[in-house]
Amino acid sequence: MMTLGPRMAAMLLTMVASVALAVGCGHSEGKASNPGSEPTITLGTAVEEPESPASKAAPSEVVPISASDAASAESVSEKPSDEKPAAAAAPVNVATADETRTFKVEGPESAIRVSFDDVDLLKVMNLDPVPADAPERLPKWLKALDGKRIRVRGFMYPPFQDTDIRGFVLARDNQICCFGRTPKEYDLVDIFLRKGATTHYIQNRPFDVVGVFHIKSEIEKYTAMYELEDAVVIEK
Repeated sequence: MMTLGPRMAAMLLTMVASVALAVGCGHSEGKASNPGSEPTITLGTAVEEPESPASKAAPSEVVPISASDAASAESVSEKPSDEKPAAAAAPVNVATADETRTFKVEGPESAIRVSFDDVDLLKVMNLDPVPADAPERLPKWLKALDGKRIRVRGFMYPPFQDTDIRGFVLARDNQICCFGRTPKEYDLVDIFLRKGATTHYIQNRPFDVVGVFHIKSEIEKYTAMYELEDAVVIEK
């Protein structure tokens, strides 16, 4: 066996230490030599815009991004939280309605003369189509009619019987009654006659009905949104 002298042993130890140090430094440089992923991840978090082009760019394209570009991206990502859902809160095609309106009072029961034009939501507030919450959106004067005795003129929608009729639908015009025009919810009024009163089928001619006016709280498409109770028919 060869015996190493002190000088040779020292040189050998120095060489081993140098190799170990070189291997260790190479490992450390291997960690630091991956600059690509860190900028991409960092920019995506700061901008909070995963679908933006900056977050999908190659490392060489991501690194040069400026601070002003990052600030612009942040403002874009924060903008939706500041916006108010105005479109969802307001119905489509709605105009401001008059808050007051004057009506005539006539007849022995001092009923308020109201026409179908007065309760036409397209004419009153340009509301089309009629949403389910339309009763909440009506102008003050129309809400104030609820519970008042009114007098309205229209046509009888064909009932299921010709005599002893205790209730029927009053239509705006005879096109709805006879020619199949699809009515709007404000083109119809459900009529409930006074207790003990009846009427017969009045065909193809207009007549007046007097009764207590109500606005339904729930509206169904193609059905009346108004009704008259304690009503009487006036054939004149």
